[in-house]
Amino acid sequence: MKKNLNLKKTAHLIYPSDLKKNINPWSIGNNISIALKDKYKIKNYYWTSIQKIYPEKGDILIGHCHPNPFTVFRRSIKNKNWKKKIIIQPYNEDPKQMSHLYDVIKECDNFLAICGEYWYKRISKSKFKAWKKKIAQIDLGLDIKLYPKIKKRFNKIGERKFLYIGNDYAYNNYAKNLNYLKKISQLIGENKFASIGNKSIGKIEHFGWLNLQNKKSLNLIKKYDFLIQTSNYDANPSTVLESLSWGLIPVITPQCGYKKEKSIINIPLNKVNMACNIINKLQKMPDNKLKKLQSENWKILKKFYNWVKFRNTIRKIVFSKNKNKKILYNKKELVFFKKNYLASPNYHLNFDMILPIIKSNIKIFIKRIIKI
Repeated sequence: MKKNLNLKKTAHLIYPSDLKKNINPWSIGNNISIALKDKYKIKNYYWTSIQKIYPEKGDILIGHCHPNPFTVFRRSIKNKNWKKKIIIQPYNEDPKQMSHLYDVIKECDNFLAICGEYWYKRISKSKFKAWKKKIAQIDLGLDIKLYPKIKKRFNKIGERKFLYIGNDYAYNNYAKNLNYLKKISQLIGENKFASIGNKSIGKIEHFGWLNLQNKKSLNLIKKYDFLIQTSNYDANPSTVLESLSWGLIPVITPQCGYKKEKSIINIPLNKVNMACNIINKLQKMPDNKLKKLQSENWKILKKFYNWVKFRNTIRKIVFSKNKNKKILYNKKELVFFKKNYLASPNYHLNFDMILPIIKSNIKIFIKRIIKI
């Protein structure tokens, strides 16, 4: 990415950026950089860095905030030289995922919430309603060239298959609600399901981690008809967008964030019999109806989930005037946030949260020494 040497102000971006990498979080960081590079010099930081930024007057802070109070976003946010301070990261209503942001939101001008419309429309009635005045919703994008149309024909009626793709780290699996998927597979037939990722689910076939962009993986994926996700708290997983692009039809809980699209099939949360009824209907659905859903999904993907739209939203928020929207919590809200953060696997004094910070900062230090 060429630098404009005439730019005087800097966007301090707490997201990784590397144009050689085209998966998240790099895709997000790359597109924020592209959106702002004509107006700002871009300086990137790892969200786990313990560095403190000393901005020039008129600089902006934008990015992902780590729960640890000694990390870069939190250490830097109170400097008075910032022209604008913007959080951009996933949002849902899980208090254990989100509560750590309660103090940072107060200091920020905007929260660009990466989430589906399902979560955004619920904010004013949620435990996070105090944040509503600072939140703007932003959809992820997808480069469809990297996720080609591979699903040319569906399996025979009664023989259709479901594929789960997901992360394996402990907290994310809690949010992914995999026990629900396990129960569904047991009732429908475990031979109709498979999973990609490090986490196996019951007795269903498990392929481990795969590079989703290589030919061997795509030849495997195209044998399946549907992507299935059973999350109870998921902002809007990029695997849903990837499946749209491949031609698989998503079968997901509304809590995955995607609800308004009729061609994305919703199953109710934790209601096994109702979910199985929907899946059995999909097994009997004529090919022409499945192809119609598939075609509709390609249109949705191009119209709503592209990086141009994402970058335009970034620019709209960054270049808008600050409205000085103050957040005042009542005592009940403060107790709620603090209690849930202390109970969260993301609590910064948990061993699983301390070790990555130490390892990350050792790597950052070594890279700096090598550059010198």
